[in-house]
Amino acid sequence: MKRFILLSLMLLWAIPATAKPLITVVAMVNNDAVTSYQLEKKLATIMAADTAKNRLSKEEHQALRLKVLNSMIEDLLVEQRIHELGLAVSDQEIDSAIEDVQQQNKLTRDQLKTALEAQGMSFASYRQNLRKEILRYRLISREVRSKIEVTKAQIRTYFEAHKNEFKSLPTLHLVRISYPIPKEADAKTKEILMQKAQIARQLLLAGKPFAEVLKQLGDAAEGGDMGVVIEQEMNPQLRQMIAGLQAGQVSSPQEALGSIHLFKVVSRTPAKAELSDEIRTRIEKILAKQNSEKRFAEWKKGLRKDAVIDIRI
Repeated sequence: MKRFILLSLMLLWAIPATAKPLITVVAMVNNDAVTSYQLEKKLATIMAADTAKNRLSKEEHQALRLKVLNSMIEDLLVEQRIHELGLAVSDQEIDSAIEDVQQQNKLTRDQLKTALEAQGMSFASYRQNLRKEILRYRLISREVRSKIEVTKAQIRTYFEAHKNEFKSLPTLHLVRISYPIPKEADAKTKEILMQKAQIARQLLLAGKPFAEVLKQLGDAAEGGDMGVVIEQEMNPQLRQMIAGLQAGQVSSPQEALGSIHLFKVVSRTPAKAELSDEIRTRIEKILAKQNSEKRFAEWKKGLRKDAVIDIRI
C-alpha cells in the first residue's frame, strides 16, 4: 500500500507545474464560454471537408482558427438572442419539417436515416440542426425580414439587368395531319399514303382552310389543332420536320412514330422577357432574400458591438 502511495506521489511530482488543462476557455461571450474542445471540434470538421486546409502554414492555420472562433461567437450571440426573445420550436414542428423533407425527396424515414448516417450524422443530430435552422429563420423574420421593403423600382432595375434569365421559350401554333401506317404495311402502301399526304399539303398551300382539308380526308387521316407548343419540348423527330418553318408554311410529309405527318405553322412567338406578375413575384423573393442576408450581417455586427466578448487565443 505504501509503495502505491509513493508511486502516485512520484507521478504527481512528474507533472510540470505549468501544464495546461486539456480543455480551456478560448472566448467568453457575455456570460457564455466557448471552449477549446468546441473550437477544435468545429475546426476538425471544416478541415475534413476541405483537405487543402491540411496543408496550411502555421500562420494560416492560426488565422483559420481565429476565423472559425469568430464564426462560433456570432452563432452564440444569435443563440443568446433567440433565448432572450423566448423563441421556441416544438417537437411536432420538427416532425412536420422532417416529413416535408421526406416528401420532397421521396424518402421513407429509414431511407432518410440511412442517408444521414452515410454523411456521418445521427438522426438526433439532424433534428437538433433542423431545430436551430428553424429558430434562426424565425429570428431573421422577426429582427430583419419584417423590416425589409422591396420597391417597384428595385424590381424593375433587377429585371432589366437580368432579362435573359426571364425570357420565355419560343412557341409556335401548329395544326397537324397524320396518316397512320398499318403494322404490316409494305413499301407500296407507304407510297400511297405519302401521295395522299402530298395532295393534302398542296391544298393547304393553296390556302384551303385546314378544317375543310381534314374533313375532306375522312377516315383516311387524323389530326387537328395542336394549339401553342414549345418547340424545344417536342419529340426530336417531329421537331426536325418543322425546323425553320415560318407562319403559313407547311412541312413536307415525313414518316415518324408510325405515321406519315405534315404540319402547318399557324404562328410563331419568339422568346421574350416581360415583367409579368409571376416574374415580379419571383424577383421580389430574390431581392428580399438578398436584402435579408445583407441586413442580417449588419444586424449581427450590431449584436456583437453591444456584447461583452473576451477572446483568449
